[in-house]
Amino acid sequence: MFERAAQVNARFAAGTCKSDEVVTALEGLGLKSSQITVLSRPAPVAATAPAASGWLGRAKGMFGGGQSSTIVPTAAPDLQIIVHMGQDGALIEPVRELFKRFGASGIEHFAATNSPDRLFGPGGAETHNAETK
Repeated sequence: MFERAAQVNARFAAGTCKSDEVVTALEGLGLKSSQITVLSRPAPVAATAPAASGWLGRAKGMFGGGQSSTIVPTAAPDLQIIVHMGQDGALIEPVRELFKRFGASGIEHFAATNSPDRLFGPGGAETHNAETK
């Protein structure tokens, strides 16, 4: 059997919450620190792309098209907190409510599942047991 543990993920926009406060509140619900994963991302930084080199770049430069341009990255969430619930889903709703209270911009819930191991198609892998006589 393949077991996937339940988990709740929350995303927070840049600067909207402090991860230490959220983790303390989650531990107050009875979760262990080993069940909580905090992923923080640095703030996006604008970068510049160098001008094209070679004869094409020089030709574009003569007409104003060869100058370096600013690349603005897409805004990514600043913070993501993942709570690994295991097979027990008793705290799923309290965790979701806690994330809402702290202003999560997105909350995802993945329920625990059990599924049979099925390798190589619907019937699974064929097993060959050699019997000795």
